[in-house]
Amino acid sequence: MIRLLLILPLSSGSSRFRRLLDSDPGIDALEQIPETWSDIVGALNGFSPDVVLLGRTVLEADGITIAGDIMRTQGERAPAVIIVSDSYHERDVVLAAQAGVRGYLVGSPGGCPWGAMLRAVASGGGWLSPLAARALLDEFRTGPPRWREVRQRVSLTERELSVVRLVARGCSNQEVAGELGLSQSTIKTHVSRVLAKLDLRSRTQLAAFARDTGIV
Repeated sequence: MIRLLLILPLSSGSSRFRRLLDSDPGIDALEQIPETWSDIVGALNGFSPDVVLLGRTVLEADGITIAGDIMRTQGERAPAVIIVSDSYHERDVVLAAQAGVRGYLVGSPGGCPWGAMLRAVASGGGWLSPLAARALLDEFRTGPPRWREVRQRVSLTERELSVVRLVARGCSNQEVAGELGLSQSTIKTHVSRVLAKLDLRSRTQLAAFARDTGIV
């Protein structure tokens, strides 16, 4: 039995997913439409899912960032995460993979072999819809990842590099501040400035950037 937690916004038409899943007796599905991050944590701790089906946008935040938060806070108990999106967005699949996401589903759920996908991901494998797989292959066929190009033209100070390294290791602003002997507000300013410089949207993307470019 695969325990599946659905964390999807109302706009995703989550009832479509439930109808598809209810026909498979090997899947025990729980739906959560969270209002706060605590709702997500409560569902994770109470249900202990094997797989989380996560909307691309949840709590008005980037689903990839939420996925990274799930894996960081759950540690060894972290479930496999599949991102669900109505359409493909440039860089999403690369960012998702670097954040530890196991699957990326694009488009209508009707054409997806749900049982095969969930079992593959729950057993440690991965799953990409054809459009996402093609986009990922195109990303690496056409040249080096965009972030390598960004690093070549954007200069980070030594202080900013120190902040990036600690963020990439999963440190909070408080922990970074303690390590560098600075205030939390100063660290927050550094992080915001670096995100703006690199045209990134979240700490998860910043951590992936640091890994991709060899900063850590």
